[in-house]
Amino acid sequence: MNRFETAKIAQSGACNPIPLARGLQQAIYEVHEAGGGTNAILEDPACRLIVHQLAYLFKTAKLDDDHAEYTRLIAAIEG
Repeated sequence: MNRFETAKIAQSGACNPIPLARGLQQAIYEVHEAGGGTNAILEDPACRLIVHQLAYLFKTAKLDDDHAEYTRLIAAIEG
């Protein structure tokens, strides 16, 4: 499956982060193998849409508005 197909699946409401994360990895490799560097990967429409769905599933937007939640997560990883 190519990165555009993965992005279409992501934007149709995919809810399992495991295949989405794998699809993102494959999409990054696909851009890289086509000669794209970091900027190309970060600007690639398919990569961005896959990340968008992952961000939605992980509710990362909440971290922008909820400093207490962000602090709690930082504390959890610092032990």
